[in-house]
This record gives sequence, C-alpha cells and structure tokens, in this order.
Amino acid sequence: MRFIIFFAVVISVFGLAGYYIYTRFSQAFGGTFLNSRIVTYIYIFLVSSIFIGYMLQAVSVNFLSETLVKIGSTTLGILFYVLLFLLFFDLLRLINHFLPFFPEFITANYQKAKLIAGVVTLISVICIVIYGFFNADNTSIVKLELKTNKPIGGKEQLNIVALSDIHLGTTVNHSELDRMIREINKLDPDIVLLGGDITDNNIKVVQHYKLLERFGEIKSKYGIYSCMGNHDYISRANEQLDYYTKNGINILKDTSVLIDNRFWLVGRDDHTADNFNGKKRKTVSSLIKDVDTSLPVILLDHQPFKLQETSKHPVDLQFSGHTHKGQFWPLGYITGKMFEKDWGYIKKGNTHFYISSGFGPRYPDAAGTQSEIIKGGVLKLGLKN
Repeated sequence: MRFIIFFAVVISVFGLAGYYIYTRFSQAFGGTFLNSRIVTYIYIFLVSSIFIGYMLQAVSVNFLSETLVKIGSTTLGILFYVLLFLLFFDLLRLINHFLPFFPEFITANYQKAKLIAGVVTLISVICIVIYGFFNADNTSIVKLELKTNKPIGGKEQLNIVALSDIHLGTTVNHSELDRMIREINKLDPDIVLLGGDITDNNIKVVQHYKLLERFGEIKSKYGIYSCMGNHDYISRANEQLDYYTKNGINILKDTSVLIDNRFWLVGRDDHTADNFNGKKRKTVSSLIKDVDTSLPVILLDHQPFKLQETSKHPVDLQFSGHTHKGQFWPLGYITGKMFEKDWGYIKKGNTHFYISSGFGPRYPDAAGTQSEIIKGGVLKLGLKN
C-alpha cells in the first residue's frame, strides 16, 4: 500500500511538472514549429517513454524496452534542468508583478521576450547535457591514507579500493564496467568494498546482459564485499543474493566477517529495508557484539545517517554512498542539509568516514556530480589526509 501511494504521488508530481513545462514552452514558442502538433506528440512520447520502458522491462528485456528506458532516462534529466530555468524565469515574473523592474525592451514586446527566454533555456540545457555526457566518463580516483592504532597484521598497510552506487542496468552497462574494472585493477587492491546499489532498477536487466559475471575479472587478494543499498531492493536483487555470491560478490546483510585474521568487515542492511521486508535492520552495537574490536573494524552502510552514533562505537572506518553528491545541481545543497556529511571525508572521534558520490551517474545526471573510485590505504601508523 505504501508503495502504491508513493508511486501515485510520483506520477502526479511528474505529470504536473510535465504539463507546466509544456504550457510554458507553448507560450514561449507560440506560432513556431516548436509549438506544432507533431512536436506535442513527440513531447508526450518522450515524457512517457521511461514508464513504458520500465513496464516492458518487467515482462521482457529487449531492444524496445531498453531503448525506451534510455530515451526516458535522458529525457528526465533534461526536463529537470528545463524545469529549473522555467521556475527561475517565473520567479522573476512574480517579483516584477509586485516590484516592477523589467526594462522597456521586455515589456514592450512580451512575446519576443518569452521567445528569447525559451531559446536561452534550450541552449543552456543542451550545454548541460553535453557536459554531463563527457563528465559521466571521467572517473576520479580519490586517494586517502587513514590511521588506526590497532594492529592490522601482516604488512603495515591495507590497500582498500572502494566504490558505491554502480547502478548496473540499462544505462550503466558493459562499456562502463570495462572502465570500472580497468581502473580497479590498476589500483592493485587487497580488497574491494562496494557501498551498495550495485544494481539499478531491475535485476532482470543485469542478468540479461550478464553484468555480474564480469566481476570475476577484478583482481583482489581478499575478494569483493558489499552491503545492501535501497536500489538493491527496488531492483529485487535482494531475492537473488545467491546470484551475487556465484559471481564472487559477498553480500554482508546485517552480518560481519573476519578477513585473514587481520580485520573485520561489518555490513549493515539498508536504511529502507523494513519498507520492503518489514524487518528493521540491526543496530551497530548488535552487529559488533561478537566482533573482536581490538582489530580494525570497517563498516559498510549505504546511507550515511547518524554518523555521530556510529562514532560512539569502536568502528575505524565507515564507507557509504547513496547521496550522489546531490546528483542534479543544485540538489547538492539539499543533500548537504539532509546528511551531516553528504560527500567526502570526515573524522568523528576515532572513526573515519567516507561518503562517496558513486561510480555510476548517468548523463545528464552527471552534470551535478562526479564518478569516483576510492583508493584507501589503512595504516597502522601515521595519518595523511
């Protein structure tokens, strides 16, 4: 029932936003080809393609469903930025209504002014999309060296490679995986940690393209470990975790594991897990109850909530993701208020935190964020941040 209400709200908001954009553009481009019936039909197709594509994907993953999802995903990003521009221009109109400040060249020919505003919006959004397209393929390697006074055992440094929010599916596919695997292997990891959201919206798409099978190409001494993310539930991947294990990805779902008697990995279930299975996730204290905290403890928790609470426990490093650094500009300002830390490094007490912007932003989403992989050296002695 909760999902139905959420879906109804999303459809309503999306429909109203789509109608608002259509109305404003009809006014701006009145009398031109962009206000013709054929453009209206194209607009309706573009706006509805994401929903049609997802419905078709639920039945069968094929060329048509994948094409519609790609078109729809790109359209959603474009419409978001169009909406921002239109709201900005309407805000100026509202201010001018009460405090007139528009110069005469605008008020003298209001239709021409609206046409110019429409053209400016189109050109600006096209530039944003082009930037997002190139930025999506530009993965940043973030290098950290973190101190722990606990014995690591063996050599003094543990070389961790960590990334989150891959979002495997229609828009993050084999070419993106090629880049990801190549970058990870260049970093020569002792262990690879994933901060959840390995899949995007449909596990069937991942299976259709055999994407998880590619993880066998990653070279890592201790293997690959991940916690659960909200999209791992949305995609129903949580129902097929054996598929992950079969392909070398160890899912830590409210559980812990000792690695080579050197350090502990603890993986929390996702913050939204109870919305899908009706079961609340375990607390940090219950998860580390049987953990030997004299050794380094690394916590994987997809959503970076309650960092202060985690820092009260003997956790040396928490790796999270989820926020995508806001993903769309200027939503980063909102995630910055929602989370104590929505991107980057922070230390609280003796606990190091890193919240990743994620590996898999899709253009034009990537215009407001950064694809990244973290190379983290955990040292027994010394601290360089």
